[in-house]
Amino acid sequence: MPLTIMDLTRDPALRLRLRAGQGVALDRQVDWAAVSEFTDPSPFLTGGELVCTTGMRLRSVRSIRTFLDAVTRAGSAGIAFGIGFTHDEVPEALLDEARRRDLPVLEVPFEMSFATIARRVADAQASEQFERLESQHRRRQRLIELLLGDGGLDAMLAGLGRETGAHIALSYNGELVSGSLEIDDPAVTGWDALPIAVGKTGQATLHASLPRRDEALISAARSLVGLHMSQAARRIREQREQVGQLLADLVGGRLPSDIIANRLESIGLVPGANYRVLAVEPSGLRRGDLASLPLPSLNSVAPAGMLEERLVVFLPASDDPRAAAEALLGAGRAAGFRARIGIGGPYPASSSLRWSWFEAVDALDRLGAGDEIGSASRLSLAALILSAADAPVVELANEVLGPLERTDAEHGTQLVATLDAFLAHSGATGEIAVALGTHRNTVRYRIEQIAKLTGYDPRIMTDAVQLSLARTARRFAER
Repeated sequence: MPLTIMDLTRDPALRLRLRAGQGVALDRQVDWAAVSEFTDPSPFLTGGELVCTTGMRLRSVRSIRTFLDAVTRAGSAGIAFGIGFTHDEVPEALLDEARRRDLPVLEVPFEMSFATIARRVADAQASEQFERLESQHRRRQRLIELLLGDGGLDAMLAGLGRETGAHIALSYNGELVSGSLEIDDPAVTGWDALPIAVGKTGQATLHASLPRRDEALISAARSLVGLHMSQAARRIREQREQVGQLLADLVGGRLPSDIIANRLESIGLVPGANYRVLAVEPSGLRRGDLASLPLPSLNSVAPAGMLEERLVVFLPASDDPRAAAEALLGAGRAAGFRARIGIGGPYPASSSLRWSWFEAVDALDRLGAGDEIGSASRLSLAALILSAADAPVVELANEVLGPLERTDAEHGTQLVATLDAFLAHSGATGEIAVALGTHRNTVRYRIEQIAKLTGYDPRIMTDAVQLSLARTARRFAER
């Protein structure tokens, strides 16, 4: 509890005598003790102090009034007047003027030093501060316990509201993630939006209603929320990197067919359900941290991972892909960067899902200047093979490979054989030349001819996929 004038008069060790002051004036808090023998001590007073003096220069009514006016203007708690030095008793003029100003006056006996009074005030202040810090520590510990408990962030913010008497809400990148701002409470006079630093992925804001108490606890809660969300962002980043490893293996065809379904289920994809890939890549001058970008609220829970510096989001086929893409763009803008999004077609949660990735990347590559969202613009062979059984696969394969086969038949160019070698040796020119028994420059020339005749460049991954599938379809048709 704060030390008051009344507390000082009740302390038998100090032997102070109350000579002026009554009522609420005796409940004034004493923050510190100041000793002054100046007639006008104004430059040395800050308010809340007990002004200690022996009245060395207070020998006239005028000097007394000047002194008391300065003490009153400063908002001092009272006066401790030491007797037995200049004055044997507290001057009646000083007591009369003090009563007129409702200013408490304590008489200090000759044998009691001002230093003892100052030490008593300082000890009380230290004790009060310790109690306050201990109380703050207990309340902060309670918030930490709530944050780490089953209720998590919501429970901690609810506890903060109880401690501060305020309504509390939290938003992240402009989206409300806890609490509500729609409060029907006539006591609320306004809201403060308090920013919280959470790294490169955006801006969190703690919303606290007015009036409230305990700003120190509000400040501590902001730090806790910032730490919690930074740790959550790190966990998201690590999880997406792990999912990215799975995606890389899936896209590269390195996963055994008998474990693909289980591996995809482990990241949240439902076996037998259809998904489409949304590939997000940053654009513009600022590149945000996609690996930890929080996903906006979508219709369904959407697993995500990082692949080739792009954020890959698996969206259930039943969800609107364009609406989801718009929401992702909004999350990027809130985090401070622009992005472009390619949308792949729907495929089952199996090895087929990689074709949605290829289509999403192809859609990104085909985006025009200023465009932000693109979908696979052409009927890809991948989509045909993996959809209906009566799809015109052979006809589309003929369209892709026909020019090569006709050129080979007419000129003996071996373009189809070169294409097969190119795909078998992952484009390694030296290995292709050895396999075909020809020169590297001849291989390079034939690859240029393949790209020119078919419109698909095998050196480009998505085009190589189309050419590879065309060759697969041709082989199936010849069986």
